[in-house]
Amino acid sequence: MALSDFGGELIDAGHSDYDKARFGWNGMIDRKPALIARCKTVADVQAAVRHAGMHGLTAVARGGGHSVSGASVPADGIMIDLSPMNTVEVDPDARIARVGGGALLGDLDAATQAHGLAVTAGVEPETGAGGLTLGGGIGFLARKLGLTIDNLLGAQMVLADGSVVETNAQSHPDLFWAIRGGGGQFGIVTRFDYRLHAIGPDVMVSQAWYPVDKAHEVLHFLDETLRGAPDDVAMGPAILKVPPVEPFPEEWHGRLAIAAVGCHTGDPDAARRQLQPSLELGGMIFGFVDSQPYVEFQKTFGGASPKGGRYYWKSIFVESMTDELIDTLVTGANAVPGEYTQIFMEGLGGAIARVGVTETAFSNRTARWNLGISAGWTDPAMDEEIIAKTRHFAERLGRFSDGTVYLNYLDRDDGARTKAGFGPNYERLMQVKAQYDPDNVFGGPLGGAGQAAAPARPQRRRCEQDCRHPGRTHPRDRSGGY
Repeated sequence: MALSDFGGELIDAGHSDYDKARFGWNGMIDRKPALIARCKTVADVQAAVRHAGMHGLTAVARGGGHSVSGASVPADGIMIDLSPMNTVEVDPDARIARVGGGALLGDLDAATQAHGLAVTAGVEPETGAGGLTLGGGIGFLARKLGLTIDNLLGAQMVLADGSVVETNAQSHPDLFWAIRGGGGQFGIVTRFDYRLHAIGPDVMVSQAWYPVDKAHEVLHFLDETLRGAPDDVAMGPAILKVPPVEPFPEEWHGRLAIAAVGCHTGDPDAARRQLQPSLELGGMIFGFVDSQPYVEFQKTFGGASPKGGRYYWKSIFVESMTDELIDTLVTGANAVPGEYTQIFMEGLGGAIARVGVTETAFSNRTARWNLGISAGWTDPAMDEEIIAKTRHFAERLGRFSDGTVYLNYLDRDDGARTKAGFGPNYERLMQVKAQYDPDNVFGGPLGGAGQAAAPARPQRRRCEQDCRHPGRTHPRDRSGGY
């Protein structure tokens, strides 16, 4: 199938929408794809992938484009834009959702909650479901239901030769293993099939905002709470500036605070008892425990890091909140500027830890916390200063790391961390990559941050007229995808 058979929209550098189409969430990523193929159907994806293979171009998927590393923006490659393929079909009787490769988490939550069902999803509604899933999928339901990949039943994929396969526990099981945490460099996933669970429509939620000098007390309390809490309890504390809006007290607007955000998916009376203590540590700025529609709770952090801002991230997995670690977090929060900058912490354990290290490509099942810094700002003149300060903070933070890292939070200079991050699963991932994408059509490191591509046969082919760059050669780009 030639690209002339493509039924979607092709956008090249001469198109009036090129600049708008190539930029994703992180405004710092300024790469220029040779072509953007906005796909409406699986056949469109096949055409784009075959064209990439014929002309030595890297083909990467864009779902939500929410990667901090810009993994879906290949320099001189083909961006396979799946955004038109944003369907979510729910079978409430079978409790299965069949989700198009371009669907966003907001689409997924809204469609499943219409039936009182849910699957683990992240906390930013504009994130692509595909990218979140392929990296693992941490969210507020993960302690209860496991990671998103732990609820993945199967997927439809376009492989490097343009063929379409169904992958699941029985069909292409090695590929199914790899895409559960190994990123988007094995093929283009055009449909995800998720197992759904009865959640909502209302859940009990809590917020407790304290002055940042209470960080030790708050984080030690949450650390101990999660160690003994039932799987229904989830906590996601953050150190950030108090938003300049009601109902936050005006005198606290713009000042640094620590916020303990939680939810409980079990019995409402038990939920209130188990969430209420987070509001009783003394000196609280603002807080509540109440019932809220789950689909609205999932929007709690929506807009905290708006599209087009400039972002730079570092993260680690850790076992516990020690005094030294908390001191480092508070120091970093005070030192790194940026109107959107925050220290984030995601409580793990529960169902996540009941999956074996080698059962999926996602290898860290034992960490108690995933934490790090999301530096965010708008002024390009501050790029050098903020990146330098964030790196300095990350160096100090590194001594607390267990050595692994979450694929979805790798930034563009984190390529050296991928091998250690995947631990015992790295070599098997290399083998699957070599089997399904020997010419590295899909580029990308096994970690998916656009840094260190898996070994591939060298390949340069001429890109002819239908690519709009006649006679030009393109080395394989190293973007990951999604």
